[in-house]
Amino acid sequence: MSSLTSALRIGVSGMQYSQLALGTISHNVVNANTTGYSRQVVQSSAASAGGFGAGVQLDAIQRITDKFLVSRMLTATSVSSYAELKSSFMTSLENSLSSSSSSGGVESVVGSFISSMNELANDPSNSSLRRSTVEQAELTAQALNTTATELQNVANQADAQINAELDSANQLLKDIFNLNVQISGLNASSNGSNTNDLMDARDLKITQLSEIFGLQVNVNSTTGGLRITTENGRKLVDESGYVQLTRGPSSGDYASIVAYNVKQDGTLSSTPLPIDTATLASGKIKALAEIRDEVVPDLTAQLDEFTQTFTSALNTLTSQGTSYPPVTTLTSGNTGTLSATTTDMLTNGFSALNGATLNISVTNTIGGVTTTTVGGTPITLAPINPATTLSLEDIATIINNDPTIGNTALGGTAGVIASVATDASGQPYLSISAANSNERVVMSNGTTGDAVGLLGMNNLFTGSTAGTIAVRSDISLNPDRLPVARMNTAGGVSSTDGQNILAMAQIGDTRLSFDAAASLGAQSLTPVAYLNTISSNLAVSTASSRDNATFNQTILVQAQQMATSTSGVNLDEELAQMLVYQNSFQASARVINMVNDLLQELMNIV
Repeated sequence: MSSLTSALRIGVSGMQYSQLALGTISHNVVNANTTGYSRQVVQSSAASAGGFGAGVQLDAIQRITDKFLVSRMLTATSVSSYAELKSSFMTSLENSLSSSSSSGGVESVVGSFISSMNELANDPSNSSLRRSTVEQAELTAQALNTTATELQNVANQADAQINAELDSANQLLKDIFNLNVQISGLNASSNGSNTNDLMDARDLKITQLSEIFGLQVNVNSTTGGLRITTENGRKLVDESGYVQLTRGPSSGDYASIVAYNVKQDGTLSSTPLPIDTATLASGKIKALAEIRDEVVPDLTAQLDEFTQTFTSALNTLTSQGTSYPPVTTLTSGNTGTLSATTTDMLTNGFSALNGATLNISVTNTIGGVTTTTVGGTPITLAPINPATTLSLEDIATIINNDPTIGNTALGGTAGVIASVATDASGQPYLSISAANSNERVVMSNGTTGDAVGLLGMNNLFTGSTAGTIAVRSDISLNPDRLPVARMNTAGGVSSTDGQNILAMAQIGDTRLSFDAAASLGAQSLTPVAYLNTISSNLAVSTASSRDNATFNQTILVQAQQMATSTSGVNLDEELAQMLVYQNSFQASARVINMVNDLLQELMNIV
């Protein structure tokens, strides 16, 4: 009787185990397409009682996963997310440089401007060609303005996306912590509860978090809880708590990123834990910070270097010339860097003025000479003894006291009036006007130095960066003020003179000395060639980032496939196992039927 009862119990254990196995297989089958699901299998062992077999017992429902492959997939996810996002932004930056205006990229616009100057040089008295040249100069300024704005917009867009990624990361960290608590609690309760699906849900959120940050994940083998840090060691979540990420104090032009521990009552601690994006190596945050803090400033510095060098060289040329007809007043365009009209220029960027000479002519409305220093003694810019300094006020005094052209020296009725003032922006300037409002002023360098170029007495462009460059307003309004001519040997100016526009046009073939700008070293190139260098370097970097994104996407797919080959559900295998356990269930049922028949027969005998 005892042995038949044991056999009955063995058959029942077989049916129960088969039911659990079939239930697990069913769970695998219906979740075959569930993102993040890991295949589960039943683990069993033989049961015994008093040294005799007592059937089968369930040991565990095991979640099939490979920690090494999962870790590799997380790393590949972080690297791929970084590479893909950076490639996208690099493409946007390349488009900004290549389509800065309806006429094409900056280099195309600058090339058209240089071509227009060459056309005007062939016919300097042509009013329509002067207008065309001024319009091309305005297009150049607008193209640089637009490109600088678009570059800044890309940086701002990257910074705004950082905020969005931090919001996503905060929700994921909270969810991971809650799952951590549930898993650790169930494992500690020893009630046999299965945490496999909870661990799948946690791993899925960790994978999503790895798109934002490169992660280090360590699992507590006892409790099943885990600790996650960024790749530079900043704790994000563990079994005791988690952090929330936000923007902190400004670091340069943008706010930094800091983490705050979340206290048990849900409030944030008062101690900020900074996250240094420069030490990160992967993830979307790294890509966004790199675009914002490195790539865009690099391109902006190069574009600003072009703008400063190109406009400075061109302004130096335009300041040596004059328009036809000449203008009544000339104003210095390069002295805005001085703190005041009394500032010593020789120790504040204008040391080359010391000893430089210049000539000034007063002409009638058609360029005929009224009064001029040409043929006599040119004006020398040097400290007035016993002083050793030279300011804008000193220069005005020197000009006003010149015996040939100075208004003061001529009794206040003729010549030119030199004065100093400060504009609405607080920038000091020198103004030279004809004392007679019906007369005009023409200036040129003397025999020593480049006084008019250093002072910028007839600049074409204002501003010194790509974002601030503009054509001088009076020239923009009246293209006839473009300084195409130069003072002639008698001190006047001719309507057919094109000496200055000829010199200006040659800038297209002139190698300018560009200083080092961010990652681009010092260059000696023509203006268009320098711009081509910037765009070519960007194109190479963009292509490299695109190739890097493609390569790392391939690595990620391979890592995902390897991880899935271990943890994924194979329907053919599951259906085959289903038949095995179905047969096992039926066999156990037959054992029970047989024992039942024997017990009935035994009862009948008794």
